[in-house]
Amino acid sequence: MKTKFILLFSACAVLAAQPAFEAASIRANNEADRPGTPTAKVTPGVLTMHNQALVYLIQWAYDVPRVEIEGPSWLREVWFDVEAKADHPATETELRLMLRKLLEARFGLTLHREARVLPVYAVTLAKGGPKLEEATTEGDFTLEHTNSLMVLAHHARLTDLAEGIADEIGRPVVDETGLPGRYEIQVNLAPYVTKLARGEDGNPVQVDMMSLLFTGLQEQLGLKLESKKASVDVLVIDHVEKTPTGN
Repeated sequence: MKTKFILLFSACAVLAAQPAFEAASIRANNEADRPGTPTAKVTPGVLTMHNQALVYLIQWAYDVPRVEIEGPSWLREVWFDVEAKADHPATETELRLMLRKLLEARFGLTLHREARVLPVYAVTLAKGGPKLEEATTEGDFTLEHTNSLMVLAHHARLTDLAEGIADEIGRPVVDETGLPGRYEIQVNLAPYVTKLARGEDGNPVQVDMMSLLFTGLQEQLGLKLESKKASVDVLVIDHVEKTPTGN
C-alpha cells in the first residue's frame, strides 16, 4: 500500500509540475467574419495563433503533421484565435507543452498514440546539396502560409518543413537530411503555375500541384522527396469538445 501511495503521489507531482500559461484566451473565429489567412507566431513566452483550425492547434501542441492525427472530421471545420502568455520567456518546447495542457483544460482533449507502418515521403538532400539560408538571429519558429502557392517559415527546422508539406502531399513526411539547424525558408510555386498554365501550345493545362511541390523543393531548397514505408506514431483522438470552456 505504501508503494502505491508513493507512485500516486509521484504521478500527481509530475502533473502539477507541467508548465501552464499565466494567461490564455481561445475565441471562436466564425467563417462569416474570418478575415485573412491562418497565421502562427511564437516568441519567447508568447503564443499567438489567428484563424487556425482546431486540428492545427493539436498538431502544433504535439509537434506532428495533420495527416498523423486521427479524429473527427469537424476538427478541420472549427476555427479559433489563440493568445497565450507564460509567466517567463518560455521556449518553443515549453509553449508546446503549455498548449497541450490548455487544450486538455478547455476542450477536454484526451488522446493516445499508436505505432503504424504507413507510406511516407522522406526529405533527403538533392544532388548538389541544400540551398538553405541559415537563420542568423535568435528566435523561435514562425510560419506564414500566405496562400496555397507560397510558404514562408522563419527559424524553421527541417522537421517543421516536413510537417508543413505533409498535409499538401496527403501522407506523413519525415526529415532524413541530418541537418539540425534552423533556417529561413521560402517556397514559391507561383512561377511554375504561370509557366504550366500557358502550355506549350498556348492552351490551358491541368496543373499537378504535387509535381510542382517536388520541383520547387528541389530547385529552390536543394531537397528531394523519396517514397518509402516507415513506422509512424499516430495520434488518436479519444475525446474532444467542439466548444472550449470560457476564458
